Amino acid sequence: MKFKTRTEDFSLKLGLVQGISERRATMPVLSHVLLNVNKNRIGISATDLETTMSTWSPAEVSKPGSMALPARKLYEIVKELEAGEIEVEEIGNHWVEIRAASAVFKVAGLPSEDFPIIPELHSDNLFSVESSLLDEMISKTIFAVSPDELRRNLAGIFFEEAGGKSLRLVATDGHRLSLVEKNIDSRVKFGKGFVVPKKGVAELRKVLKLSDKVRIGAGDNFFMAEGENIILIARLIDADFPDYRQVTPEVTKATLTLDRNEFLKALKRVSILSSEKTRSVKFIINKGGMTLISVSPEVGEAKETVPLEYSGDPIELGFNARYLMDVLEVITGGRVQIGLIDELSPAVLRPEGEEVYLSVIMPMRV
Repeated sequence: MKFKTRTEDFSLKLGLVQGISERRATMPVLSHVLLNVNKNRIGISATDLETTMSTWSPAEVSKPGSMALPARKLYEIVKELEAGEIEVEEIGNHWVEIRAASAVFKVAGLPSEDFPIIPELHSDNLFSVESSLLDEMISKTIFAVSPDELRRNLAGIFFEEAGGKSLRLVATDGHRLSLVEKNIDSRVKFGKGFVVPKKGVAELRKVLKLSDKVRIGAGDNFFMAEGENIILIARLIDADFPDYRQVTPEVTKATLTLDRNEFLKALKRVSILSSEKTRSVKFIINKGGMTLISVSPEVGEAKETVPLEYSGDPIELGFNARYLMDVLEVITGGRVQIGLIDELSPAVLRPEGEEVYLSVIMPMRV
């Protein structure tokens, strides 16, 4: 194996796969990247057996070949080199020599045969979607993914067809739920819904930043995404996502309408003195406005009133301030609506207007 390539592009592509290769892997090869040099490009692949990313960088190839090299060390070397040309050559016994300007490095690798087999991408199952649109959908749901690894069916984002050319993403941790639905230019080809693990979704966002459009799909228990010179394949979570429709109130008794930015700023201020553990804030709502109160015996208390449009009966209830702020920070409209039933029932937040986005948040005792 011997090739020359531009340091800048090689560094960029190695950086993309760093989040997948495992530094403390039980299998040493999982902390490596596979370089597959052929024709006029270098294939760079990393996997943790659940998520695999492959990307390509142009190169001047003198001798085709393949080898697994330590992902972190290779990236650190290339990243620190000056912009220009870099040459990589296999020198025997799975060692490579890296040359750039006056710098020379020798790095021990592993045979390419030790690297896990990379799943194949079945392009028939893919459909096109705008990267910016899909990234927006992810940002509006990923914060609601459960961090509890024992609740596997909640440890990712649920993707499903919402009819024809509509795509729906849903995430929940049992205390809150976020759902977003968007129309896309292509027909959605999902046979049924599936859950993509959080790590797979995080790596997908890297792919989205490199291309205006991506092709996504699912098959053989894998989620697949293809961008410009990059492919991501993530194993799906083998568990059924809960029926989110059962926890999404169809009708609420009262609706509050208020300025999103004012509400968010007030919530941030009041939550400064909320309990570090629960982040609880009490809401007192009546026709005169909404008063936010936080009390922490160790620190102090805060109170602020926010103007709103409300004609229902007075109500008092509590929420985790962080849950509310997560939603308010991704809503792009100027005003937000909050649907309420009573003190013990979940609240429904949604932007005012036509956008199909909602977040369901369970109240808490304060």
